[in-house]
Amino acid sequence: MNMKGNDEVSTVAAEINNMLESIERMQQELNESAKQLEQAKLERLAIVGQTATMVGHDLRNPLMNITGATYLLRQGLKGKLDKKSIEALEIIEKSVRYADKIVSDLLDYSKVILLELEETTPKLILQETLSGIEIPKNVQLINLTQDEPKIKADLEKMKRVFTNIIKNAIDAMPNGGKLTINCQVKNQNLEFEFSDTGLGMSTDIVENAGKPFFTTKSKGIGLGLAISKRIVEAHGGKITIQSEEGKGTIVRIMLPIKQ
Repeated sequence: MNMKGNDEVSTVAAEINNMLESIERMQQELNESAKQLEQAKLERLAIVGQTATMVGHDLRNPLMNITGATYLLRQGLKGKLDKKSIEALEIIEKSVRYADKIVSDLLDYSKVILLELEETTPKLILQETLSGIEIPKNVQLINLTQDEPKIKADLEKMKRVFTNIIKNAIDAMPNGGKLTINCQVKNQNLEFEFSDTGLGMSTDIVENAGKPFFTTKSKGIGLGLAISKRIVEAHGGKITIQSEEGKGTIVRIMLPIKQ
């Protein structure tokens, strides 16, 4: 090889070396950015937690006082309250429960999720969940879950996840419809599928679903699905949503069979 060839090889080698160094620097910068984003996320959660704790403490005391006062009114004026007064007390009690739920959601979202794993089955999780939900008469529920396979999961937390998804499906079918719940094994995962025939969602809403404080409902602060997502991810799983306006929604929850 002549001198010119050697020079060309050296030049190419130098360029490749520079490119590799540039790629390495970019990788380091990306890693640093990822660390900063994760730190910012943790700091944001800590701020939310501190705020929720302070707000929760300041709100729950008066809420308890209101609950106590309405109870005393009911007991002290038993048999003397007219229909309008009873309805007014029921509105107060319902509003207190709703306010308390908002405080609970804020506190739960800001907490580190600790799992208490126990052996359970897909069918058992759904049975436990459905026992606490009133299904409207105009909604047909088809539960196809089975006793196999057995998995390890935090039953109480997964009940909360499934409750949120089922109630969302019911809300999406104000005129009635069908909700089908099924599960199947895929690779080493168990996939739950909740398929409703409701109103469906636009692409923008699907993309934002699960983000904290995002909601399309007139009531609520948009933490139900965000908390559910954190619970599923704590199990090593994930939630995916597929929807189309006017054609219903499918929510899939993937959980590892072996934790």
